[in-house]
Amino acid sequence: MSPPSPGEGATLTTSSVSFKFTYNRKPKATRRLVCALSGPTSSSVPCDAPSAFGAGRSQSGASYGGLANGTYTFTVSLSLTDGGTVTATRHFRVAVVSVYWANAGTDTIGRANLDGTGANPSFIGGACAPVGVAVDAGHVYWSNATGTIGRANLDGTDANQRFIVGATAPFGVAVDAGHVYWVNAGAGTIGRANLDGTGANQSFIVGASFPEGVAVDAGHVYWANILTGTIGRANLDGAGANQSFISGASFPSGVAVDAGHVYWANVVGGTIGRANLDGTGANQSFIGGASRPRGVAVDARHVYWTDEATGTIGRANLDGTDANHSFIGGASAPFGVAVGPGSTEALGPPPIDCV
Repeated sequence: MSPPSPGEGATLTTSSVSFKFTYNRKPKATRRLVCALSGPTSSSVPCDAPSAFGAGRSQSGASYGGLANGTYTFTVSLSLTDGGTVTATRHFRVAVVSVYWANAGTDTIGRANLDGTGANPSFIGGACAPVGVAVDAGHVYWSNATGTIGRANLDGTDANQRFIVGATAPFGVAVDAGHVYWVNAGAGTIGRANLDGTGANQSFIVGASFPEGVAVDAGHVYWANILTGTIGRANLDGAGANQSFISGASFPSGVAVDAGHVYWANVVGGTIGRANLDGTGANQSFIGGASRPRGVAVDARHVYWTDEATGTIGRANLDGTDANHSFIGGASAPFGVAVGPGSTEALGPPPIDCV
């Protein structure tokens, strides 16, 4: 039997896979073919009916959809009419990554594939003026400008518009391995809670100037002060807050961070700014040509931003080149944007509007 395809150790960025394999017997010599999948999504069923494949050979396979992210083993077991048996295996990983955004105009959270296809502007409904969005390995989070943080499963089910309450115009949300963070634009503070929503502290960091947008990395929390045109930064424990860590921005409304840089959206001027992680080398026009950018996100290859005026999600290379201001269309007054794990969309109960 030839090994099944895709190849050993493959990483798939979609939630579906089709295996094919051939073996050196005619279909009538096949007694039983079993295809088994083990991992976060498991299955053990007969393989596709074998068909002739050249002289004295057969081909079969199996297809799977709706796979959750994780590591899998595919095993095919072949039993022949003469009593012979043989097995073959393949190990692979599913790592679906998606782009998410907050549609303030339609009270929804949108989602698309990482390449911009498959856009669903109403992936999660029932929000109340959502203006920020974040994602981790298990959940999507968003900030409702009316004063709550919402949360849902990665497939959009179990949406809870009041996962965290008591915020004051939370115009941004972020998440790390231990906490959820949000900005209280109306109070000039950064809030924080445990990942399960408990222990909310609305004044975790104080002294901001109408903050719109928050980001977090392994060492610091960052936020955009729209009124003073600065990017603030503090230690992860909230200490050492510097409200003017980066200055010279023009109504910054979103912030993101990666291993080398801090990024922000300049609402006035229509640009994406960038600086080194230590705050030096600020370039307020790192990416130009936007109309009214609000949110910004970054992954290993690209920078993404929302454009409230055009209802689009833009994307450019990490070095700022090849900017596509209409990478994803059909959004409605989009504010926050995030990039992270995806999941197969599920049909859950009707959304419950936040109150």
